[in-house]
Amino acid sequence: MQELNLLATPTVLAESLILMSIAKPILLAAVFIAYMRYVAKFELDARMFTLPVLAWNFVYMGVALLGMVAVLFIPIFWIGWVLVTGMFVGTMYAYWNFRDQRVPERVRFKLGGDSLAKAMEARKRASAEKAVSVLFTRSTGAKEPVPQKDDPAVPVYGALEQLLGVPSESRASRVDVVSAQGGVANSMLIDGVRTKREPLASDVGNAMIDMLKRLAGLDVADRRRRQIGSCSMEISGAATKLTVTCSGSSTGQNIRIDLDRDMRLGKAFDSIGLAPSQLEVLRKFEDVGLRRGVMLVSAPPGQGLSSLGYALISRHDAYVSNVKTIERELQYALQGVDHSAFTPAPGAEEFGAALTKMIRRDPDVILVGDINDAGTAKAACLMGMQPPLLYVLIPSDSMSSAVATWVQAVGDPKLAAKSLSGVIHQRLLRTLCPNCKAPFTPTAEQAKKLGLSSGKPPELFRPSGKVQVKNRIEDCPVCQGTAYFGQTGIFEVLALDDEARRMLLENDFRTAYARGVREQKMLTLERAAMQKVAEGLTSLEEVQRIFAPKQSSSSSSSRSAATAAQPTTSVVKPAPKT
Repeated sequence: MQELNLLATPTVLAESLILMSIAKPILLAAVFIAYMRYVAKFELDARMFTLPVLAWNFVYMGVALLGMVAVLFIPIFWIGWVLVTGMFVGTMYAYWNFRDQRVPERVRFKLGGDSLAKAMEARKRASAEKAVSVLFTRSTGAKEPVPQKDDPAVPVYGALEQLLGVPSESRASRVDVVSAQGGVANSMLIDGVRTKREPLASDVGNAMIDMLKRLAGLDVADRRRRQIGSCSMEISGAATKLTVTCSGSSTGQNIRIDLDRDMRLGKAFDSIGLAPSQLEVLRKFEDVGLRRGVMLVSAPPGQGLSSLGYALISRHDAYVSNVKTIERELQYALQGVDHSAFTPAPGAEEFGAALTKMIRRDPDVILVGDINDAGTAKAACLMGMQPPLLYVLIPSDSMSSAVATWVQAVGDPKLAAKSLSGVIHQRLLRTLCPNCKAPFTPTAEQAKKLGLSSGKPPELFRPSGKVQVKNRIEDCPVCQGTAYFGQTGIFEVLALDDEARRMLLENDFRTAYARGVREQKMLTLERAAMQKVAEGLTSLEEVQRIFAPKQSSSSSSSRSAATAAQPTTSVVKPAPKT
């Protein structure tokens, strides 16, 4: 009888009821585990906002003990379980209210349908971002949402991803998009060589152009005026800045996208490819006494004229010299240099007048972006052979053509010749991939043409684009099979003295040029290119490519001559070990 009374006590009865079902202990443990996990998070939160951690720990432990007592002494399990759950939820809610009254609004706990919807939306966005390889950031700095499944913008986003993703991974410097009635053509520029790509359908392609313009902060509705903007993209965690230039034509819109333009424009003076003798000539103009007159800077279109101009003024210390630029568009900013963008407006002063005003403020060095406007070239001649030194950019295929353009723009041959200090002309050629370039020994005739010594000819290199991986021949992973990686410049640098200026005045540039080659030992473009070959930086094929005539027949014969001049054996390098 005594034993029966013992079994009837509430504690033993509650324990027996719990043990009668496997689910009940699991439910009870789940409540306690969830409570303790949230308690641990609340403790860290309280420490972060310097709330009374110790006091709340006593509250948490006290409620946990009360919950244990309730479970043990309430005979009916479900009543005890609901009571314990309510105690735990109430304690957490009490901390919630206590905390939110003492912390800033932006970090308060929020719960409700709106928050849940936002959380679900964020999860969907994260899932959509994982499904694409390129993420875009607008000109404002806000991330562009990736369109989710069944969104009509999905094919448009995919087209833009394909347009820019492949060129970025292929080291392209520029992508061009041309919209016409038959579709949207696109191409990319890799190491100065253009590669055409599969055109896009008109509807998807034009919608892609509009999306790109919106990302770059341009007016989507304006399809005629020239606009410039920027945005960025991210591939595998690496960010790339995109400079977007848009213009219209009678057939449609033209878009130019420069990838990381700042990195390509900001080249050091010593790294652009000038030969030591050319560096020596140009460094003379750093002397205050010789820092005067006009230096013509020329290169064919698309051959790095802007980069060359910035590199030339970068060698002048902008912190001890007054260095200025006047440009149509500020493409790159050098530290310490006073860059000025000329924006034409009705009734405003012209480019030449702005340049004249700048010269009269006694600068030491000026970079002049172009001489297209009437009067600009004459304004550059204002001081003759007196300070400042002006670098004048002229797109031109040759040094002689640049001088002819200058004389015509000035309109006075005497004034044009009198103010000239020198002329620099640049061409770009590709450099061989250091991972897969194949060595060969030149013949005696080839060595002679390259100007090499009569002793043992050095080892030269030719393009390959292939590497050996075990027993397989594969494309080089560094250059992706192109055999070239990057570009360097070749130059002609002609410093003019009084005698050379007299020859220019007589319209005899050919004699002035020949005199520079003879007396100044001036390197011609061809000789500078051959030096790059002798140094192992480029190949004979690349030299013949850039000097080949534009006619297809001549180009074919040049390529045939280059092929005949090279050894016929194929050399494939093993792939680099990783």
